[in-house]
Amino acid sequence: MTSTVTPAGETVRAVVCTDLVGEDALELRDRPRAPLGPKAVRIRVRAASVNYPDVLMIRGEYQARTEPPFVPGTEVAGDVIEVGAEIAAVAGGIAVGDRVLSVVGSGAFATEADAVPPWQQTHRIPAEMPYDEAAAFTITYGTAYHGLIRRGGLRAGESVLITGASGGCGSAAVQVARAAGARVLAVAGGAEKTALVRQLGADVVIDHRELDPRDPKALSVLVRGHTGGEGVDVVFDTVGGTDIREPLRSLAWYGRYLTIGFAGGIPTVSVNQTILKCVSIIGVAYGMSALRDPASNEQDMRALFDWYRQGLVRPSIGHRFPLEQAAEALRVVRQRRALGKVVIEMPAPAADQAANQDGGR
Repeated sequence: MTSTVTPAGETVRAVVCTDLVGEDALELRDRPRAPLGPKAVRIRVRAASVNYPDVLMIRGEYQARTEPPFVPGTEVAGDVIEVGAEIAAVAGGIAVGDRVLSVVGSGAFATEADAVPPWQQTHRIPAEMPYDEAAAFTITYGTAYHGLIRRGGLRAGESVLITGASGGCGSAAVQVARAAGARVLAVAGGAEKTALVRQLGADVVIDHRELDPRDPKALSVLVRGHTGGEGVDVVFDTVGGTDIREPLRSLAWYGRYLTIGFAGGIPTVSVNQTILKCVSIIGVAYGMSALRDPASNEQDMRALFDWYRQGLVRPSIGHRFPLEQAAEALRVVRQRRALGKVVIEMPAPAADQAANQDGGR
């Protein structure tokens, strides 16, 4: 595969957050290309995915606050077009022309993105993996694997309850749990979302819209009914909310509650609830864990790529937007309308367009 280095000084098309008020403060701009640092990798972006932290960042609500103006987005897939001097010196390392996926920290919603140190979150992708699926892979599947396998210790034969199962991270967790040999109980809302979760292979699908809102224990009673009265071994909670007593009540003895996100609000809990059945509450922060332990993250990504090649995991992409509609892509995620992953696709490079035209003659 060949690629050319674009000269410094030209511009990059990017979505820029100008104020921390959400989607209304996003502008599409041409920005000057900066020189590449010695430890950085420059990627021609083919696709970028939208994750819930991106929604929080443009509203100033993420724990790592970024001051505007900045280019949002953290996850890309594309072609390496330039590598820093120190990267180029590493034998067998990332090189110009490689097809990669990367967590770039910020700057993904642009035609080019720089993966700066720690760049160990840049990985070559399998030859059979298209760019859109690659862009939707690292954060959701990395979180699911890190949470369920590394933090939750999920084993074959155990059971897991997954909330928000039709979203990007939840749908990945359904597949990871199935690949690990677990029995999956998945919660989603509405006909479309429950149909998607069922298609992904969940053993039991629960439509939370059909639960009696007057019964505060409706979910846990249903879960115990599907688990012989015992409850599940693991809860993978992507939703949170102000009251998480129901997910905790759904756990079996010695169960593990994994807190992944808080799309429904930041939860609070009385610690005495953990004593009742000796359950554990475990925090899952994939991104920071990958930075602290890159060797384990590399092992996890290899395992996930193997599962991808075997057809056990594959991103479910429900929404595609051009770069010009990045605000709407973020809005879909914020309003919890997403079915699977939301992806922003970039225009194909001019060389690819010319090749396609020649091939059609």
